[in-house]
Amino acid sequence: MLTQWHEDMATGSEAVDKQHKELLRRVDDLLKGAKSRKGAEEIGRLMWFLKKYVRWHFRDEEKLMLEAGYPGHHSHKTQHEIFFREVLRLETLHAEQGDNTLMIVAVITAMCEWLRSHFNKLDKEFIDFLKDTGQNGNGKGGHHESPEGNGEQ
Repeated sequence: MLTQWHEDMATGSEAVDKQHKELLRRVDDLLKGAKSRKGAEEIGRLMWFLKKYVRWHFRDEEKLMLEAGYPGHHSHKTQHEIFFREVLRLETLHAEQGDNTLMIVAVITAMCEWLRSHFNKLDKEFIDFLKDTGQNGNGKGGHHESPEGNGEQ
């Protein structure tokens, strides 16, 4: 299932993988909510969460890239910006269309497809760079307070 974590998604960075797992968990909450006819309650929560958490996660990841001297930082950051714009587009669509099945499917599909492709390609390339340069990928970039204030990553 697209919203479930699989070990082939692991980047090799405990901090980054933990954040990725949380992102997938939240999208899975929306899917479960939709199946139990509570998607309307979950979609608003997910949109709020994505705006806050994605920005926090991207900031951490980008900081780690800069600290490591990663040459692909600019293109990776551009992909983050594209995804954040997609989150904002979906939020606008949600505000216009409300909580409906098509909206829930659009959000789940967009989130899962983008996140999985991002995990499996761009993040793994970055973590491979860290490994090749003898860095562990668990630098200062992954140790900030979460946007929900619970210290989770």
